[in-house]
Amino acid sequence: MELVSGQPNVELRRAADGAPIVVLAFPYDAHIVAVVRTIPHRRFDWDRREWWAPADDWSGVHVAEVLARFPELTTTAEVDAWLAGIERTWVGRIGTTRHDGHGWFALHRRAGTLPEALEERSRALDGVLLAPLDAASAEAIEGLGSARLDGPARRCLAVLLGGDDPPPSRLRLARDVEGERLRLHDPWVVEPLDAFLALHRVPVEAGARPVLERLRAEHAEAAAAVRRSRATAAEPLAQTAAVLGGELAPYQWAGVRYALEARRAFLADEQGLGKTVEALTTVEADGAFPAIVVCPASLKLTWEREARKWLPHRGVAVVEGRVAVPPTADLTILNYEIVAAHREALGRRRPRALVVDESHLVKNPQAKRTQAVRRLAEAVAPDGLRLALTGTPVLNHAEELVSQLRVLGRLEDFGSGARFKRDFRGRLSEERLHWHLRRRCFVRRLKTEVLPQLPAKRQVVVPVALSNDRDYRLAEDDVIAWLREQPLDLSVLEARVSAALRAERLAQLTALQRLAARGKLHAALAWIHDFLASGEPLVVFARHVEVQEAVLGRFPAALHILGRDAAPARDAAVRAFQDPDGPQLLVGATRVAGQGLTLTRASNVAFLELEWTPAMHDQAEDRCHRIGQRDAVTAWYLLAAGTIDETMARLIQRKRGVVAAVTDGRRDDGDGLVEAVVRELREGRPFRHLRPVA
Repeated sequence: MELVSGQPNVELRRAADGAPIVVLAFPYDAHIVAVVRTIPHRRFDWDRREWWAPADDWSGVHVAEVLARFPELTTTAEVDAWLAGIERTWVGRIGTTRHDGHGWFALHRRAGTLPEALEERSRALDGVLLAPLDAASAEAIEGLGSARLDGPARRCLAVLLGGDDPPPSRLRLARDVEGERLRLHDPWVVEPLDAFLALHRVPVEAGARPVLERLRAEHAEAAAAVRRSRATAAEPLAQTAAVLGGELAPYQWAGVRYALEARRAFLADEQGLGKTVEALTTVEADGAFPAIVVCPASLKLTWEREARKWLPHRGVAVVEGRVAVPPTADLTILNYEIVAAHREALGRRRPRALVVDESHLVKNPQAKRTQAVRRLAEAVAPDGLRLALTGTPVLNHAEELVSQLRVLGRLEDFGSGARFKRDFRGRLSEERLHWHLRRRCFVRRLKTEVLPQLPAKRQVVVPVALSNDRDYRLAEDDVIAWLREQPLDLSVLEARVSAALRAERLAQLTALQRLAARGKLHAALAWIHDFLASGEPLVVFARHVEVQEAVLGRFPAALHILGRDAAPARDAAVRAFQDPDGPQLLVGATRVAGQGLTLTRASNVAFLELEWTPAMHDQAEDRCHRIGQRDAVTAWYLLAAGTIDETMARLIQRKRGVVAAVTDGRRDDGDGLVEAVVRELREGRPFRHLRPVA
């Protein structure tokens, strides 16, 4: 770099208005320019080809940095004196913070020396000086002419200089493009907010008071709706009760009354509490016929049987396949797979009610069945009933509710899908979402609340040994090595590559699961044999066909509910198993037999393999743990010790927290299960603490 001859590169001048400025002139050098650009309020004079900025202490700090990095730049004596003076003046930013149970001024030094009186009463913490929030500190800070205070610090300074103690916070009204609102605008916060205001004597600004009162009124109204959604008893509707084919429990009548009032709602009682009967009774009480029920294919006969029992005076039709014209009846039942084929014909009948059973099956907005059910829902009369039945509306993430809310016609209550995802994220979001759902369209009771006589359910892990341990270890090492070749966060990759790798990850982990299942099969079959010797009925769930067939091959007299079984055969298997003299063992595919069925003859259920979704295990367990069960239910999990089984089991238990937080209002953390397993395997810390038993 060749400097300008005979002229200092940095000098002080006066601007046209007389204000002092610092001027920097030098031949173009990209490195110097990059540092000069950090000077606050700097400008470039194109006519004179030089930089200038106000000659204040903050600019001086940056100019000193320029000179330190590029010592070849020359200065005038006036500039040297100016910069030396800055070293004797404290330059920095001041905010506020909380530490050790008290409020403090937080001083972030940029340059210079702090006055001795203020430094003596401050303490250092992580590179920041903390000064007490008192009048002495305020007076000393007021004298720091080059200190820049943020909003809270300025407000505390003004209060202290006025002779008062600053409040821990202040409630104020904010105005933006969306109108006037409190910074805390969600009525969910009213109870803890009022407690905080009272405890800490927080002042409420005049403009915020009427808005806060409206927020309190909104909260009171919402709280009443939440209480109704939790009701465990209500009087029967006499006219409706007279025509039913049975008697409802008090909590079921409470659910019916809630659904009639909400019109478009989730019936989300815990599995086994009789949501089917509540839905049928609600439709009957409203006279909402013709009505349509959409359910999994495996549950069509269950719905038909329940409808004929509870509504004997109503016509019931079950749609099979893609017939040209679906049959006509008061209540039409069809499965998800054929909704698209019959949607237009059913819509022309102007249905008054739509019941969507196992509504979590329409969680994916891109799925064809979701789109078909949504369009069918739009054909329901505006004042008709839309009921979504599920004990597990959330299988993995709260966002899965968006499509279900669209089917119900309730998404507008939350703004939009994008706003829903934006509003219900971060800390405490699951509890807030649970409260808002109950406030608008969600009724849920737990067995412990309405059936205290129902014995508790327990889960027991049975660690078993692998017969193919060497093969499994080699395969696990290969999978771990492959995972470590990829970025942990696939979102950094191009979309199609990311999607392909996610699918391949799932395939690799599933292959590892299958290998573990094959290796523990000998021990699992021995465990089942020993259990059956007790004479007690047992339900066994397995995921892969080869495992299901191996169990049936070892126990040929067992009943089964598998993917290859037609609906009539599945219904016959349920009835045979429920018979006190029926076969002792029933083998089910978790995704087929794990929902909508009643298998209360057994109080023991065994899982030979794990699914990726915790709700699937809960649903399967509750085939036995439901109305009609008299014994304590035990869920036996046969896990291969020291394998992917252990890692998955622990993460599944953790992941249950998201489901519990949204459906029951209990908070826990949540993460994608596949991603969590990948992370643990990559980092070489799979969860292993079980000792195998023979």
